[in-house]
Amino acid sequence: MIEKGEAKVDFQVNGETYFLSLAEDEARWLVFVEGATGPRRVPVYVDGAELEDLTVVVEDSERRRVVN
Repeated sequence: MIEKGEAKVDFQVNGETYFLSLAEDEARWLVFVEGATGPRRVPVYVDGAELEDLTVVVEDSERRRVVN
């Protein structure tokens, strides 16, 4: 849903409403859950590896050599 130039993303899991918010100063998404006393921030953990340089190797199958 888009209101006043902002995108709102919310969803329900097991009857609880969660929503996402973009922390522009931190350049990351935050997750909140709606509680009886108001929204509560939900910690999000990233268990993936840090980004590393990616090498793409292209092989010319007719000449049987690496192009790059």
